[in-house]
Amino acid sequence: MRIELANNVALEPLSAAHSQRLYDLTEANRAYLRQWLPWLDHVQTLQDSAVFVQSVAHRSASDGVPNVALFHHNKLCGVAGFHAVKKMHGSASIGYWLAQGSSGQGVVSTAVRELLRIGFSELKLNKIEIHCAVHNHKSRAIPERLGFQYEGSLRQCEWLYTHFVDHAIYSLLASEYSA
Repeated sequence: MRIELANNVALEPLSAAHSQRLYDLTEANRAYLRQWLPWLDHVQTLQDSAVFVQSVAHRSASDGVPNVALFHHNKLCGVAGFHAVKKMHGSASIGYWLAQGSSGQGVVSTAVRELLRIGFSELKLNKIEIHCAVHNHKSRAIPERLGFQYEGSLRQCEWLYTHFVDHAIYSLLASEYSA
């Protein structure tokens, strides 16, 4: 079910129908995305994108935790969703990526606001985190803009092709959330 949001942003549950466009978007933005995302070497073919979409769609269907295709002005421009879901502990993290041409237009902030609403209101989570590379200032601006608290950094926790990067950890609690 497509969700229409402010700023001409829409979310659709990831499905096989998105595979080709998602692969094309990845290819067109490979150099840009490579700055901060470690998985690009694992997405070399349309089949790689299809396998990713299928696994995410299956996980979303089985546990009810959304992962969505992001649209801006009806054009696919990225992906966002929940990761590291720990239902027993009422926590999850949100991840996202966006095509370079859609950056700076409020797409991710709008999408993450909706994911927060779903996470706290529908999934009854107590804590939602966002992890991003310390020097990825565009990504860090999202949780900072949305009222997350900076918890600290994890040193050299992710291998990014040729070097390790530190991650900044942000969180928002249900008691701090206001829709």
